[in-house]
Amino acid sequence: MITTAVGNYPKVAEGAYSTKLIGTITKWQRKELSDAQLEDTCRGITRAVIQEQEQAGLDVLTDGQIRWEDLVTPVAKRLKGFEINGLSRWFNNNMYYRRPILDKAPVRTGPILVDDYRFASGCTKKPVKAVLPGPYTFVALCEDRHFKAQRPFVLKMAEILNEEAKALAKAGASIVQFDEPAVGFGKTNIALAIEALNIAARGVKAKTAVYTYFGALDGLFAPLMKAKVDLIGADLVSEPKTIQALKRTKITKELAIGCLDARNTKLESVRELHAIFRAVGRLVPLDRLYVNPNAGLEFLPHTQALAKLKRLGEAVRSYKR
Repeated sequence: MITTAVGNYPKVAEGAYSTKLIGTITKWQRKELSDAQLEDTCRGITRAVIQEQEQAGLDVLTDGQIRWEDLVTPVAKRLKGFEINGLSRWFNNNMYYRRPILDKAPVRTGPILVDDYRFASGCTKKPVKAVLPGPYTFVALCEDRHFKAQRPFVLKMAEILNEEAKALAKAGASIVQFDEPAVGFGKTNIALAIEALNIAARGVKAKTAVYTYFGALDGLFAPLMKAKVDLIGADLVSEPKTIQALKRTKITKELAIGCLDARNTKLESVRELHAIFRAVGRLVPLDRLYVNPNAGLEFLPHTQALAKLKRLGEAVRSYKR
């Protein structure tokens, strides 16, 4: 089994680095600090987050998305055609994101996350995966005043994200992950989502992954197995029926299972995690199984988030079939 995190890390004002981050951002917004000072803080915290993941025993790391406001803003604000608007609710969580508005055709004018990725990967000898919003979810979270139709917008974003994914792979990313929480959350045009994923992953010289979370995948696993990606991530916490859906599906790809609740401070026991490993281990070889929290860790206080990562490493190390 391969241990990893999904993407983001806590930004709440608890813990030394979190307090420093929020304070620095506030001062930067007031123009009391320069861009260089903000970047220096973000880099220092990114380095600390990577070290914590190493100490927790994770095999594949993320940069913690310390600079990310949410899943879509870091990409939208670096593309032509978008303006960042007011707050909207983030799926079924008590959190909000700034909804991008598309006024004209989106254009990528250069690398978006490559510099951040290069810095993060230089902080460790372990692999660091690159994370991008999936095209289907990106469009679901935007207001479209240009295309005024889902399909052309989704496919255009797939092309743009494909360019960025190729650049991240060229920068050294061995895994490029597309986050698609909108798949399975409410009514899903799964054919369009898969068509877009295939475009986004096309020609990327790295392992490609799609991570779903928050929603129910019952009835969607079989189509997802046909997507031209290498790894599928499934949330086993938010929707209990998901593991039953897995059992009904012929699994032809590597699988990542979200087995710790990233929205609940309650710490899972090693026994609970072993039971999940055992159930899923009957469906997929353990060397093709990734284990992680069911979503990003931004919902948790820092202390609880770190405890969950450590518990995950402990459970994997002690697991015997």
